[in-house]
Amino acid sequence: MYKLSYGYFIILIFLALGVTACSLSDINTYNNGKTATAKAKQESTSYYPEKRTDKAKNVVSADPKSLQDDDFEVSYRSHKIDKNTDIKELIHKWGYSEGYDSFNRGYISGNGIYRRWNLSYPNYEDSEIRFVVLSKIEFEGEEQVDGESYLVAVSLENPKFETKRGLKIGDTLGEVLQLYGQPSIVKNGNVIYSKDGQHLSINWDTKTEKVNNIFIEYNMEKSVKQQRSGDYVEEDAQPDPDLEPYTIQREQSFTTTLNGWGEVKFISTLKDEDTNDLIQAKFFLEVNSDKNVENKILYEFPEFYGNNGKMIDRIKAVSFKDLNQDGRTDIVIIADYITGVNAHGIETLPVAGIYFQKKDNTYTTLPELDKSINQTGHNRTLQNVIQYVSKQRINVQ
Repeated sequence: MYKLSYGYFIILIFLALGVTACSLSDINTYNNGKTATAKAKQESTSYYPEKRTDKAKNVVSADPKSLQDDDFEVSYRSHKIDKNTDIKELIHKWGYSEGYDSFNRGYISGNGIYRRWNLSYPNYEDSEIRFVVLSKIEFEGEEQVDGESYLVAVSLENPKFETKRGLKIGDTLGEVLQLYGQPSIVKNGNVIYSKDGQHLSINWDTKTEKVNNIFIEYNMEKSVKQQRSGDYVEEDAQPDPDLEPYTIQREQSFTTTLNGWGEVKFISTLKDEDTNDLIQAKFFLEVNSDKNVENKILYEFPEFYGNNGKMIDRIKAVSFKDLNQDGRTDIVIIADYITGVNAHGIETLPVAGIYFQKKDNTYTTLPELDKSINQTGHNRTLQNVIQYVSKQRINVQ
């Protein structure tokens, strides 16, 4: 998982997803490694937050040309900035700018091998543009210096700078969609357009519905892998191969007791797929211990029904309940998936999926049942799902 030192930087790119924990049965909430008892709640449609759908009458419809490499270019001081920009050439031309030393040399995060930092112009107090850089740490005598360096990303922070298609801070989300069309990824407050490992991330203020930051990633994946590899060397530790690519949704992760497993942690996660940038949900059982153990992951659940070609916005609800009266604990999941984005925000719909526990205590899915639950609209609350399933004859071996 990402270290806390990365948090400042990652938050700049992606705002955390909002999630709401809910369950019909008494469960223990897993929160920062501590366990707290959650009381059973009577469900109703009002128990869940409203769907974040656009209520405006006019939905933006645009069909602009597909992204090109030059869509990720910007110009600053008549200098073209792109994925091949030589950061040391920029420093040679413009220097480090006022505030570099007082802002800890632009430090964002680092270890004994790499440092991630930002170069801010015209100064660090009133930035118009920021260049995020990854540098290999070298020494000249006892002085630490930046060795091999490359441009990771650029942040536009002043409306006088535009993207290649003319987008600038202060524009509306409607103008974003007119210029770029439907995005590759939508997250709270962000629409992201991607091509060949480059990403144009546009953050808007959900109250004013105006763009407040434009962030262009050139070599983000490369920089994260390099810096993370340095962390493991420095700490003499190995990453968790199962959970490292995932972001844990703590408000939908619980400590619970399951047949055949005893007391375990049920972990809800989201992951950006490398192949098509779809945000997918994944679930795990983990050892219920804060102690360091060699293998924390006990079990990886089968593919979630809601991942079926959909981009998951958030995991909305989890319930542990014996649905088919066989004495084993089944698990109901409800998520929201993104149907589109318009001039005022994202549109979502619910999708439900069930994991049935088998005799050997592992879990399986019944895709035809999941399909029926969702096609008939019995997917909006846990109570909807449970009532519908209770009327079916389900036999899981």
